[in-house]
Amino acid sequence: MLSRIRSPAIVLLLVVLGTQLPFLFQAFHIDDRIYLRVAENIHQKPLYPYDYIPLFEGLGAPDAASHSHLPLVSYYLALLCWITGSQAEWVLHLGFLVFPYFGALGFYDLCRRYVRFPLAGACLLIVGPGFLTLSHTLMTDVPFWALWIVALSRFLRIQEGTSVGRDWLIWALALLGVSFISVLGVGLIFLMLACLMFSGRDQCRVPRGKVLLVLSAPLLLWGLWYLRGYFHYDRFLLVNTAVHVLQRGVFTWWGLGERFLAMVLHLGGVIVFPLALWYSLTGRIGLRVLAALCLVSFVPFYLWWENWTWSQSFLFSLFFPSGLMVLWRFLAEFRQKCHSEGRWRWLPIWLWFFGGLLTSLIFYYSGSVRYSTLLAGPVILLWISSLENRGLENYFLRNLVWLGVILTAFYSFAISHADFQLARAYQKAAREITRDYAQQGNTIWFTAEWGLRYYLEQEGAKILARDKVGPMPGDIIIKPYLASPWVTLYDSDKYLDLMEQRPARMTTPLRIMDFSSHAGFYSTGWGILPFSLTGGESWEWFNVFRVKKAFDGPVPEPQTHW
Repeated sequence: MLSRIRSPAIVLLLVVLGTQLPFLFQAFHIDDRIYLRVAENIHQKPLYPYDYIPLFEGLGAPDAASHSHLPLVSYYLALLCWITGSQAEWVLHLGFLVFPYFGALGFYDLCRRYVRFPLAGACLLIVGPGFLTLSHTLMTDVPFWALWIVALSRFLRIQEGTSVGRDWLIWALALLGVSFISVLGVGLIFLMLACLMFSGRDQCRVPRGKVLLVLSAPLLLWGLWYLRGYFHYDRFLLVNTAVHVLQRGVFTWWGLGERFLAMVLHLGGVIVFPLALWYSLTGRIGLRVLAALCLVSFVPFYLWWENWTWSQSFLFSLFFPSGLMVLWRFLAEFRQKCHSEGRWRWLPIWLWFFGGLLTSLIFYYSGSVRYSTLLAGPVILLWISSLENRGLENYFLRNLVWLGVILTAFYSFAISHADFQLARAYQKAAREITRDYAQQGNTIWFTAEWGLRYYLEQEGAKILARDKVGPMPGDIIIKPYLASPWVTLYDSDKYLDLMEQRPARMTTPLRIMDFSSHAGFYSTGWGILPFSLTGGESWEWFNVFRVKKAFDGPVPEPQTHW
C-alpha cells in the first residue's frame, strides 16, 4: 500500500512530523550551546561569527576561529532567532525540522536507483536511532548529513543525464551548504570526482567540464574563508585545529582501536534494529555463526569484567557481531559486484561507506554515534537490497521491509526518550539548584559543559575557569560528576565545604551517557556502548560546595586551547 502512494513527499513529511514533534520541547543539549553562542555573536558581528573569547572545558582561547566547523548552522540559528525574536527550545527545534525532511527526500531519490522499496528506505533513515536522536539537537550532524544526501542524489541524476534545470541549482546549493558546515565535505567532492573518473561515457552523460566547475566552488569557498581568517586573526586557522586534535591522541594505537570498536558497535546497534539486520544479511549458516559470536563475546565480558552487568554484556555481544556482519557484507558485496556490469551503479555507495568509515577512524579523536550515522544511508540500502535478493514473494517481502521499519522506530523512540530525559535532567537541575542556593550578595559559580552550562548561565551563574580567581567566602560552586567538570584552584578542603550531593533523576533504565553502564552515545570518553542499561548505580549527581575563604595561593600562568 505505502509503496504505491503517489505523493511520497507528503508521507515523508508526516513521518518527520510524527517523529519530531513529540521532542519539540527537548532542552538544549551537549554542544547546542556552542552553536547558539556563535549565533548570538553573529547578531553583533555578522562577518566574524567566531570573533569572541570562548571558554571550553575550563580553558580559554583568544577567539573561536579555530573551531572545527564552519558557521552555516549558526547563521541559520541566528536567522531563526532574528525572524522569531525568540530563543525558545520549541522555536529552534521547529526551524530545524527542514533538515530531516530534506534528508528524507534526498534519500528517497537515492533509494529509487537501488531498491524496490524507496519509501521504506527513506522512512527507515528518518526513524533510525542515530538520525532520530540527533535530529532533536541544534548541532551540525543532521544538517550535514541531509545536505550531503541531497547533493549526492542530485549529482547522480546529473551524471546519468536524467536531471532537469533545477537539479543543477539544488546540487550546487547543497554542495556549498555541506562545505560551509564542515571541511569534511571534501569527502563528498572526492566521492563525486571518483565517480567521474571511473565511470565510462555511458554512465556520465553531461559535460565533465561543467561538473568540475561546480565541484570547484567549495574549494573557492574554503580558500576565501581561510584566507580571510588568516588576515583577520594573523594565523592559519586549521593549523590550530589540527594541533588541538593531535593533542587528544588521535593517532595512538589505543585511540584507533577504540574508534574502530565503537564504529563496529554503532553499525550493529544504532542504524537498523539488530535482529532485522540478522535476518536480512545472513543465511542459515550465517545465523549460526552470529549466534556463536554473540556467545563468544558475551562470556568474557560477563565472567571477567566485574563492572559489566549481564544486560550490558548482552548489548555488547549483540551489537559487536552485528556490526562485524555489516562490514563483512559490504566487503563481500564489493568483491562480488566489482567485476559485474552494474558495478558503476553501486560505486557511489561503496565510496560513501568505506570513505566515511576511514574518515571516522582518522579525523576524530573519539568514537561517537554522531560520526557513525553518516554511514546510515549505505547500511539501509544494503539491508533492503539483501532482503530483495532472498527471492521472497513480493507481498511477503514488502511486509518484511516495513516490519523492519516499525521495529526500528520503536527501538529508536526508546533511545530518543532516554536522550530527552538526559537533556531535561540538566535543565531541571540548573533551575532547582540556583533557586535553592541563591542569596543576596553571594555568587553561584560552576564548572560544567553541555546543556547544564547553558541553563546555569541562563539562571545567572558564572563559569569558573581552571586558572581563575573569583569566588569569595559564602559563594557557591556547582560541579557535576558526568557533564565535563574540571579541576579549579579551589578544589580542596582548604577552600570548600561540601553542602550536598544532589542526584539527577531519570525514569527510564536506558542510559545515553553514563560511566557506570558504559554508555557513550556522544563520545566513547564516557563509554564504548552507544547506549546501555543501568546497573542501579547513580549516573549523575551535582556536588554543591560553599566557599570558606578566598584563594590565597600562587596563580598559575593562563592556559589556552590554541
